[in-house]
Amino acid sequence: MSNRINMIKNIIALFFMFHSFVAFADKLPLIDSFTPCTPNFFQQIYASKDELEKYTNITLFKQNQAYIPVENRSDIAKNFVYFKTPMTYKNLTITGYYDSAMDLGKIGKYYFWGFIIDNEISQIKETLNFIDWKKMEEDVLYIGNPMIRSINDDIQLWHKNTGTVVGVKTIPAPDTTEKLLLLEKAPNMTLLICSIQGVVTSELLKQERPDIQ
Repeated sequence: MSNRINMIKNIIALFFMFHSFVAFADKLPLIDSFTPCTPNFFQQIYASKDELEKYTNITLFKQNQAYIPVENRSDIAKNFVYFKTPMTYKNLTITGYYDSAMDLGKIGKYYFWGFIIDNEISQIKETLNFIDWKKMEEDVLYIGNPMIRSINDDIQLWHKNTGTVVGVKTIPAPDTTEKLLLLEKAPNMTLLICSIQGVVTSELLKQERPDIQ
């Protein structure tokens, strides 16, 4: 009888442990703070650092910001890191972090950062249905929250980009910077990433990507 009671107690304990983990993962505001592609994301990483350190390494900077480091954001073989164990957001399985930087000379500078997700694009779109996705290529590439600014704008000013040709497969107009959310099925992974591209001055980069020292 006592063995049966102990077994029941163990099952209940395991249930609450699992329930607590899932509840935390679903409530984790990391994805919600990420999708607008603002610097507030790095403050949220700091706020969630104690839990995130169970999944991956966290690097702190300034007083209240942090980021997930990769080995080398300029090397396509080293610009991502897989988590120790997958992270759950609603019905999505987040398996890693991606951070890429490219300087294409006259074409502009391109910075990408975000998450590797082990789900089909259609499922990710459905889960993140609060985003107005624009199809660039069926089941391969979608964009959301497209923004644009001129080099003559105030450093903190962004405008909604209503252009019909937007995305990583196009070149930003001269003297402009684009910022957008990307959902992309790459050859080896599916990415939910932010992008800032075009004329990216050191001042603008410091504002938008404070994790890049």
